[in-house]
This record gives sequence, structure tokens and C-alpha cells, in this order.
Amino acid sequence: MFDAGGSEFLRRWDNKLDSQTIQARDETLPFLHPTGNFDFPHSPLTRPLIRGFFWIATAIFGFGQAWSHRFAISPDGNNYLDIAAAYLRGDFAHAINAYWSPMYSWLLAACFWVFNPSGYRETTLLHLLDFAGLLIALRCFEYFFTAFLAFLKRSEPSHEETNAGETFWWVLGYGLFFSTSLFVLTMEPTTPDVWVGVITYLAMGILLRITMQPQRLANFAFLGLVVGLGYLTKSFYFPLAFLLLAVAGLSAILSRRTLAGVLLAFLGFALIGGPFIFEISKAKNRFSFGDVGKIGYAEAVNPLVQPFFWRGENQTGVPIHTTRQILSAPRVFEFAAPVGGSYPPSYDMSYWLDGIRPHFNIRGQLRIVRRSVGTFFLVFVTQIEFAVGFLVLWFYRRNRTECLSFVARLWPLWVPPSLACVAYSFVLVEPRYIAPFLVFLWLAAFAGVARASEVSSRRVVVAVVLAVLSVTGIKAGKYFVSDLAAISNQQNEYWEVAQNLRKLGVEPGDKVSIISGNAVAHWARLAGVKIVAELPSGEDIGFWRADRATQDRVYAAFATTGSRVVVVKDPPPDATRDDWHRLGDTPYYARFLPGSP
Repeated sequence: MFDAGGSEFLRRWDNKLDSQTIQARDETLPFLHPTGNFDFPHSPLTRPLIRGFFWIATAIFGFGQAWSHRFAISPDGNNYLDIAAAYLRGDFAHAINAYWSPMYSWLLAACFWVFNPSGYRETTLLHLLDFAGLLIALRCFEYFFTAFLAFLKRSEPSHEETNAGETFWWVLGYGLFFSTSLFVLTMEPTTPDVWVGVITYLAMGILLRITMQPQRLANFAFLGLVVGLGYLTKSFYFPLAFLLLAVAGLSAILSRRTLAGVLLAFLGFALIGGPFIFEISKAKNRFSFGDVGKIGYAEAVNPLVQPFFWRGENQTGVPIHTTRQILSAPRVFEFAAPVGGSYPPSYDMSYWLDGIRPHFNIRGQLRIVRRSVGTFFLVFVTQIEFAVGFLVLWFYRRNRTECLSFVARLWPLWVPPSLACVAYSFVLVEPRYIAPFLVFLWLAAFAGVARASEVSSRRVVVAVVLAVLSVTGIKAGKYFVSDLAAISNQQNEYWEVAQNLRKLGVEPGDKVSIISGNAVAHWARLAGVKIVAELPSGEDIGFWRADRATQDRVYAAFATTGSRVVVVKDPPPDATRDDWHRLGDTPYYARFLPGSP
């Protein structure tokens, strides 16, 4: 049946290409030239069927990913939950800090206010929120893509033919969104990156509309409001917002329009982002739109082995606030006040690393760039089918200079995402950071190679795209099977740790200490306790090998902080035989400290 269907498909294409009487079917897209029209078999139901297919596929595979990771959480996710809880309590002094952007916490706070989930289902709600963000991002992608098609038409000179029709582009575009959202970004991270995608698709859709109709001031205002929301979602959007507004302004200048729209966009950005900038600047007693970039650069270029316990090493500045060292051999640190959260060092790094001064280091910068190139390569491998498809079409083309010339005319589409990727490469590149930008770069690349005047190339283009999406579908199927297997074997480890701490008599509001905690503190949040002291990673090896007297000194130091118990994960097998309690069927253990009731 498949072979017959494939033959019928190609037969229809042969007839279509050989016909000399084909008329343009869609006059609303004049760039689909009658003799250059290249499209999948068309009917009034084609577009709705394609749209329905990709919506269903995105929903099924996205939900599978989210549900298979429903009990997983990153340190970032735990901090956002703590900040959301602070907003709900009205504790704005602890809710507002210069490290974590507020939008994700606001969304979480709204969900908690509406659904009031139990602690057991906190992480599940977080992943379902991200899944909702995925579907909203898909709708925003469609908003962008309609502008992309019109922009493609506008960039096509009237005397040249376009080798790709509307349906072709929708299939390719949906495939790119699916791949970048579920293979590069994924539903595993408990971070606001999927919501950054929502903002990015909206912003690029508006930007392309501005380049085509710079006289419409409403689009400028809309762009300013959207990039303002982007800044509240991720502080990286502060410089990116100025880049997008600069592109919008340049489009107005090239069209010989006034810059009134740009001023309106800046006003919209200031209206949305200004209040938060004012609040964190007031809290820090200096202007700040967020310290995450400064801290990230300092950590990367001048490596801080343990940022939570920074002491000004590598000439990175003079600490203003630091976690307090209460024992030197081995090192033990205390941080009960004044920062909130279940694990204060991670809750507000802009406080603990206040005074850090990143400075340029050529060796460190080259190390970062090399690492960034490696990450880009891994992302490239993740989407290798699109790269292969692009290269096939590139080498098939006779006039590659024409490809480059056409892509150059699409500069508003690829310049902002390219510069965003370059900016990340000088600090830190993670796949989830660059995922939405990849869609625009791939579209710009395919826009160059998928257009040709050679009639014989049309079947090649459609064959390449079908092959690319077939590989994407096979990968999706494999990952989905893995997700289904993971769903059947789930343990809410953090909840089990919290429940067993309560069985030992640890009450909400108690203080606890940890050994080599690695910032994964969601169990502390669920138990309602606060981690106030730590023996950091690296010190734990010597601690477990030390004599009993040394270990007792550490326990005594923990006890001076008011901690009732010390908690450790994955201790040496022979280290917990005495006085340690395993916390359920988890790798966590707890030990009461001297003087604890």
C-alpha cells in the first residue's frame, strides 16, 4: 500500500511538472509563480490536515516527555518554586533578587494559587506548566511563520521563480519547530526556556511585520511590550531587546520612515521591564538589570571552583557578602541568614557573589569558545538530518552565489538569532538557550537552497524534505518509546526523603545541614526545612576518611548553626552503619546532631 501510494504521489508530480497549462492557484501568494510552483499535492484540506498532524504530534510527544520527567527537578526549578512561594506569602523582600528573572515564578505562583497542589505533585505541575508553554509556543510559531511566508514573498524579485510553495514551507517549518522544541530544548529542564521560545517567536513575527510595514506604529508598540516580557522571563533579553529594536529602527530608516515607532517600542519596553529594573536596582543600591550575565561570565572566564563559597579567588573581586566559614579542616560553611529559600546559596547568588568583578582573560575566553563550539556541534548532530538535507540541496544548486544573495536579502530573519548565538558563545552555550534561534537560522538556510529555476530540481527538493522529516519522525518514535518505559518506573525521590525526615521527627521550620549537597535541595523544600550549613563537595572525601574525632568536630560545627540533622546523598557504603538512618528507598541518609532532641 505504501509503495502504491508513493508511486501515485510521484505520478501526480510528474503530471504536474509536465503540464504546460498550469495556472497559479493562490493569487494571495504571487511569489508562487505558475511555472515555478512547487507544492505538495494540494486540496482545501491540505493545510488543516498538516496543521492538525503536527499539533497532535507535538502534544503527544511533548506530554510524553513532560510526564516521564514529572518527578525530576533541577536546582533552578527548586529556586523558582521557592520564589513563587515567597510571592504568594507577600514576602517581596526575599522574592525579588537580581539573579532569577521573575516571570517564571509569577506563572508558578498563579498555578499554585489556582490548583494548590500537594508537595507530592509540585514537580508535576511545574512540568505541566512547561508543556502548556510548548503548545503556546507552537501557536506563536504559527504567528511568526505567516509573517515569514509574506516576508519570503516580498524578498523574491518579480523576475525570479520560487521553487517552494506554501505547503512545503509549512511542513518544513513545523518539522523544525518539532525538532528544536523536543530534541534540542526538551521538556526535561525545569527552567523558563520554553517560555523564552514563546517570546522569541512572537518578537520575530512582529519584527518581520515591521520590516514589511514600518508605517504601522502598533507593531512597534507591540514589539516593545513583547521584548519587555522577554526581559522579565530571562535577563538575556535585556541586550537582545535592544538588538531587535535596532533592527526595527534600521528597517524604518531603509524605508524612509520616521523613528517614532522605535521610540514607541522603547516606551513599551520601559513600561514592562522598568518597574523590575527599578526594584532590583534599589535593592542592590546600584543600577542593575540582573547580575546573572556578570556572574556567569566571571564563573566561566575565571573559573570559580565553588561559586557558592567564593572568596575572591582568581582575582575576581572583593566579596561583600559571603557564606561564613565555621570550620577549616575540613571546611564547613554556614549561611542561615539573611537570604531565604530552602537552600540560600543557590536562592540568590547575586547576594553571595556581590562584589565579583569579571575581567577578560584570553586563555579563559578561548576555553569558553572551544566549549561553545563543542556544544554547537552536539546540537548540530542532534539535528543532523536537516544539515544533510540542506547540504544535498546546496550541492545540487548550480548557482550558489544566487543562494547567498537571496539569503542576504533575508537579513532581518537571521541577523538577530545569529548575534544571540554568538553572544552566548562568549559566556555559556546550552542547547536549551539557543533552541528557538535555530528555527530562524534553518529557515534562512533552506530559503536559499530551496529556490531554483531548474524545473528538474523540484522533485529533488520534495524528496529531500520528506526524507529529512522521516528521519525526524523515526527519532521521535524512538524517544517516545523510551519515555513510555520511563513513565512505568517512576519514584518521587524528593517526596520520599521529606516524608521519612518527618518520620524521624524533623518538623517544618527546622534547620538542617548537608554534606556535599550539590544544590539539589527540593527534598528540603518539601519537608519545610531550611539548609543552613554545608560541608562542600570535595571536602567530603577527606571527611569520610577522617578519624572519628574529626568527624565529631564537623557534627559539632553543624550543631552550632541550630541544625537538628545532617543529610547526605550516596555516602560510602561502610560510612553509615552507625547512627545514620536511611530515608526510605532512596540514596539519602540522615543523622541527628549533638544536642538534638
